[in-house]
Amino acid sequence: MTRSSSSVVFLFCTALLILGGLGLFFWYQPAPPRGLGDRTQWLAQGPSLPPFSLPSTQGTLTRESLSGHWTFLLFGYTHCPDVCPTDLALLASVSRSFKRAGHTAPQVIFVSVDPGRDSLSVLGRYTPAFDPSFIGAQATTAQLAPFTQSLGIYAVLHEHEKDGRGNYPVDHSSTIFLFNPSGRLQASFQVPQVPDQLFHDAQAILAN
Repeated sequence: MTRSSSSVVFLFCTALLILGGLGLFFWYQPAPPRGLGDRTQWLAQGPSLPPFSLPSTQGTLTRESLSGHWTFLLFGYTHCPDVCPTDLALLASVSRSFKRAGHTAPQVIFVSVDPGRDSLSVLGRYTPAFDPSFIGAQATTAQLAPFTQSLGIYAVLHEHEKDGRGNYPVDHSSTIFLFNPSGRLQASFQVPQVPDQLFHDAQAILAN
C-alpha cells in the first residue's frame, strides 16, 4: 500500500470514529418531557453557574447552595409593582401544589437587583410573605456578573427618575430559572405563566 493510500484509509477510519462518537452522543441524549407549555424551555445539559457569593436571608448563598435539590431562581426587586409579586405568588402556588401531591417542592431564591433599597431586613419581610421557605438575596451589579454571563440576566436601575418619595423603576429580567440537583440549568420559564401549567411542567421535568 502506498503512502497516499494509507493516508486515505487513516482519514476514512478517523471520520468513521468521529461520526460514530457523534452518533452515540445524540443517541444517548435524554428526550424532553412531554406536554411542556410553549413558554417553557427544557435543556438536556444546561450550564452551571460560575462561582458566586450573595448575602441572603438564610446566610451566604454560593454555587454549592444549588446542589442536592431543585431550585427556582428569579431576579427582581421589592418595589416592583407587578411582575415580581406575581411571579413569587405563582411560585408559592406551585410549591403548595407540590406539597399537596406529597413531593418536596424546589427551593425558591429571589435575588434583588436593587440592594440599595432591598436590605436583608426588607427581604426578610418580603419573601416570607409569599412562602416562609423562600430565600431573599442581594446582588450588586458586580455580584450579578456570573448570572449575566451564564443566564443573560440584566438589570438597569433608573435612579435619575426618582419620584417625590425617592422611588425609581428598575428594568430587569423576568425569566424564572430551574436548576437541577447537580447545580445545572434544567429549564427556563418565560412569563406570564399560570400556576397549573407551571406546576405540570416543573413536575414533569423533575420526574424526567
